[in-house]
Amino acid sequence: LMAQLSTQAADAGDAAEAPQEAEAEAEDKTGRVGGLFKSLTRSFKNVTGGAVLTEQDLEPILASFKTNLMAKNVAADVATKLADSVRTSVVGKTTDRFTTMTSTVKKVLQESMETILTPKKSIDVLRAALAAKNAGRVYSICFLGVNGVGKSTNLAKVAYYLKNKGGLNVLICACDTFRAGAVEQLKTHSRCLDIPLFERGYGKDPADIAKNACQFARQNGHDVVLIDTAGRMQDNEPLMR
Repeated sequence: LMAQLSTQAADAGDAAEAPQEAEAEAEDKTGRVGGLFKSLTRSFKNVTGGAVLTEQDLEPILASFKTNLMAKNVAADVATKLADSVRTSVVGKTTDRFTTMTSTVKKVLQESMETILTPKKSIDVLRAALAAKNAGRVYSICFLGVNGVGKSTNLAKVAYYLKNKGGLNVLICACDTFRAGAVEQLKTHSRCLDIPLFERGYGKDPADIAKNACQFARQNGHDVVLIDTAGRMQDNEPLMR
């Protein structure tokens, strides 16, 4: 993704500088020495650094970045926030030596992406589940993703891990009430793993099923509830909720 963003940034940067070059050529044709000198110094600054980044410089570059992010199924509001964070970080700043405006923006964008993707808390599932058990709470994990990415299969792997590595009492919850065979697939995993399955068939409200599964887990001494869901895009807010 970063490689493609870099390429798009370079293309957008060239597009942003094209009007400036055209203006410089026009000034050169008029024979004005001042215009030619201004064009050369501007180009030199873009190569060796020292250019002050403006909103006009960034707009075509960030627009291209946003398009690429959304093409990679990044939610539009996330792409917009990412672009805004880059804009806030670099507008009015001067590029370092031997860097171009485009590479400066790319560097800030990469740092912003790393900040967004870096977990804000521990992702040690086993430790978190054991901590919840010690606190008397049921620990639940909801598996989300587009169709065919392996939600049910990975749910079975996590269930096996929590049961055999942590000694936890796991409950599998079937909330994919849309795809034909989804419940039967979990029944097979449940039987092979010897882990109980909470299911209410097809056509039901998955949110209600998940809620009832968590209540069932609390009442019957289960430590963890693993919730399988129907495939959905992460930018489809109603379905995600």
